[in-house]
Amino acid sequence: ALVAAWCLLTFANLFFGSSPFSSQAKEIRRMEAQYERLLVDARAKEANARALLDAQQVDFTQAAAMFEEKHRTLTQILASGPSEASDKAYSNAQYASQSILMSPVRRDVFPRESRLNTVTTTQSSTSKLQGATLVGLSSDQNVLLIQKEVSAQNSIERNRSIIQKTGLDVNTILRAGPYGTGGPLLEMGDASVDNGNFGSRVDSIRARTSEAESLKRAMAALPFSKPILQEHYKTSSYGPRIDPFTKRTAFHAGVDYGGRRLTEIVSTAPGKVSYVGMNGGYGRVVEIDHNYGIKTRYAHLAKTYVKRGQTVIVGEKVGGMGSTGRSTSTHLHYEILFQGRAIDPRKFMKAGLYVQQN
Repeated sequence: ALVAAWCLLTFANLFFGSSPFSSQAKEIRRMEAQYERLLVDARAKEANARALLDAQQVDFTQAAAMFEEKHRTLTQILASGPSEASDKAYSNAQYASQSILMSPVRRDVFPRESRLNTVTTTQSSTSKLQGATLVGLSSDQNVLLIQKEVSAQNSIERNRSIIQKTGLDVNTILRAGPYGTGGPLLEMGDASVDNGNFGSRVDSIRARTSEAESLKRAMAALPFSKPILQEHYKTSSYGPRIDPFTKRTAFHAGVDYGGRRLTEIVSTAPGKVSYVGMNGGYGRVVEIDHNYGIKTRYAHLAKTYVKRGQTVIVGEKVGGMGSTGRSTSTHLHYEILFQGRAIDPRKFMKAGLYVQQN
């Protein structure tokens, strides 16, 4: 009876799940279900992480492209400048003094201390532009912006001050120049200006750079040099004087220089010869058109060495001193004309003292 009871109890336990084997199986199934949930969560997190990484990769690629485009733009701005001909326009020029006497700038737009710091920074950073990493691009771009902005502003102030010393209006000269631009206005819209107003700042610097280049071209074309590089002496100034023939007060539209016969007369700026020949009281004359409404006239020559339409550079020989026309003795009558009106050549020569010889 005891054995039968024990067997019945054991069978009941096995049948109703009270067996230790049944309990262990349930625990295994519970753990499997838990691991399945964890695996599903992990896969969901992995998918989210991959999506976030892909989005960040796209953002990074766009940011890198934007920085590289900015860098190319800034490098182009930094590399922009006047033509080689403008830079070398005064390579053969000789002035009364071949060094700058003093700075002609009348005002300082940038704080002096900041400018010194900027120059120090740009000198140490410019050599790192090639092969710059994305991390250093932003810093390099700021250096480029500051460098170009300061350089353009310095050039504008200096050249405007020098041109103003000639007594002519700077804007009038630029408008008379051969480098006009224009066209219909086509707005780019807000898309051209990105975060941080980079586009508007670049546009501003480009405008300054364009103005600086226009002024440099004008500087290269203006007659700052002297018409005689050999031994000579001044015999008559610009303005009212006693006429050597009538002995009455008359207006003298140029400057006279005496010297030996056939003393070389040279062009005071680059240009194109617009007239060669006899011209009444001026005698044998060479006239040169320098653009910007400026012409120079070299009168009373004994010989001429250029032809009409010929392009000349500064310092090129155009004639030999003589006494043709209404003249008392061997000398050069030198005139500068702006839009047909004679102006004082001495102002140009004084302004030329501030033009540093290359």
